Amino acid sequence: MEMSLEYLEHRKGVKCLICSNVGDRHHLSSIGAGRKREISHWEHFTLINLCREHHTEIHQIGAIKFSKKYNLNLWKYALLSLAKWMFEKEG
Repeated sequence: MEMSLEYLEHRKGVKCLICSNVGDRHHLSSIGAGRKREISHWEHFTLINLCREHHTEIHQIGAIKFSKKYNLNLWKYALLSLAKWMFEKEG
């Protein structure tokens, strides 16, 4: 399995970054409409998890406003999550 698809699967069911409810995977770097998500994409490494409510909100207000509202660096969180997964894989 391609590493990006393995990471995508790993992030399935991870709790929401904001409220800790069950989360959906949200790509910070958009896959785009019409592209198959079941194939390897580098964008799969830009995931955060958000519940349905917060996922809808980030799409409505945009990532910059969302980050400011919740005082979070979303890219930092996404990259730390990826790094943690990579180190666990190596261990």
